[in-house]
Amino acid sequence: MAPSYSVPYTTPLPEGFEVGTVLRIRGVVNQEADRFHVNLMCSDETDSEIVLHFNPRLAESTVVINTMECGAWGSEERVLGGAFHRGQPFDLLIIAMHECFKVVVGDSESHEFIYRLPPKRARCLEVGGDVKLDLVKIF
Repeated sequence: MAPSYSVPYTTPLPEGFEVGTVLRIRGVVNQEADRFHVNLMCSDETDSEIVLHFNPRLAESTVVINTMECGAWGSEERVLGGAFHRGQPFDLLIIAMHECFKVVVGDSESHEFIYRLPPKRARCLEVGGDVKLDLVKIF
């Protein structure tokens, strides 16, 4: 039987998110979805700094990628979100490289997000919004 993931989904990252770490998320975008997010947070507190905020916005066909530091959002990076469609499955990889997160969606779409906060500061993973999760794996 496949594991069940309730959304919002959180899990601790006691070792941080070191260079070489890979996060894989497989799921399905809800049929009436507006948006969902994947956050690599510095703690599980609601006002935590966010090392990486990955936020597909279905109505805009875009993905916003950002960082929250000292209670303030940084400048948004927006990339085309063509791999995310209402009611459709997706496969997302977030890979900690030496100087950036490499984000790969499916077989083709990718983006590099230069670190603003060190990835090793991430201590909690949070996935929330209009999504059903089938797999969350960190290796």
